[in-house]
Amino acid sequence: MEIEIVAVGNELLLGETVDTNSAHAARRLAETGVRVVRTTHVGDDHARLVALFGEVRARSPWAITMGGLGPTHDDVTREAVAEAFGLPLEEDAAALAEVEERFRRHGWEMPPSNRRQAMVPRGARVLPNPNGTAPGLVVGDGSCTFFVLPGVPSEMKPMLETAVLPVLAEAAGDGATVVKSHVVHTIGIGESALAERLDGVVRQAGDVQVAFLPHLGQVDVRLTAAGLPAAEAEGRLRELVDRVVEGARPWVYGTDGASVDEAIGDALARRGWRVAVAESCTAGELGMELTRTAGSSAWFAGGVLAYANEVKASALGVPADTLARHGAVSEETCRAMIEGVRARLGAEVGCATTGIAGPGGGSVEKPVGLVWYGVGTPEGTEVRRSLFPGDRAGVRRRAALATLALLLRVARGGAA
Repeated sequence: MEIEIVAVGNELLLGETVDTNSAHAARRLAETGVRVVRTTHVGDDHARLVALFGEVRARSPWAITMGGLGPTHDDVTREAVAEAFGLPLEEDAAALAEVEERFRRHGWEMPPSNRRQAMVPRGARVLPNPNGTAPGLVVGDGSCTFFVLPGVPSEMKPMLETAVLPVLAEAAGDGATVVKSHVVHTIGIGESALAERLDGVVRQAGDVQVAFLPHLGQVDVRLTAAGLPAAEAEGRLRELVDRVVEGARPWVYGTDGASVDEAIGDALARRGWRVAVAESCTAGELGMELTRTAGSSAWFAGGVLAYANEVKASALGVPADTLARHGAVSEETCRAMIEGVRARLGAEVGCATTGIAGPGGGSVEKPVGLVWYGVGTPEGTEVRRSLFPGDRAGVRRRAALATLALLLRVARGGAA
């Protein structure tokens, strides 16, 4: 079963917006047993849209459009779809009432331009949009069906799940084969080292594809099964996920939608610990990463951004003699920052980073990219030295992720 995607918007052609909608839809469609055969980007041009929609209608039984359903003059998707199908636009009373009610709920007066969003090609089915003012549409002629969705991701994704995928899954039937993937997330181990550890698992994966996807400080292992019924694909993948997780310990922090901060939070909560951070070169990035998930206040005490030496001394209690003898970027200062933040914020666990992110400011003894980072707990303190590559942002990011990796292993009770 095949489908086309048409992403609408001048911002896509200008490079101002990255088309994440099409990628998300393609993944979900593949998991449903529907293969995307073409994705097209087109601007907010009525004539070009009409011509493209006519071509899609002639060659494909199914299509999804995303974008161009807003209330302004440059939002012309609904008009172009109507013209491509030879249908007049008519105001839909129920759709208009829903748009008006959404404004009333917020205490706003609806601008007259929003009435455009209730204009519907004759005979089309309206898809409610609980997350925005632009309803979706289903327009068909018996040989081709268009799902016309808004372009805002927070509006498009729920509509795709509730109104599009169930229809396509039913049309595909029970015998449909799927393309399905699961991802195992790791942190603190390099791509080649991880691949070596998992060599035996990969060799026995059969026709399940295994891909190593490195990104700063982390490596994902993506497992993909294609051409199998959904239940069989899921069974094969789950078995292989378990083997990858076992082979990649202790660097695994989760699968699929898991995040490293959630894994750290779970590990800290199990031990009844809270963590505090003392940051210099990472400038708050470590604290930001640790508080991405709601509820992190249960195990995150707080942080001190001690960039200047006088703040390291006054806020964290780093001895002046330590700073004078060893400098801010040193093991001794890192250890003092860890103990200082634990004491000042009353946390069982302390993390610290101090380094030279650059550009400039380095020396032969302490080059740009040098970072000392560490974790201290009631069981002891571990401090490490790394020389990270990259620009200023890259060094900071790598330092934060390396500290998170160390914190996760220590919180889980493993060797640092």
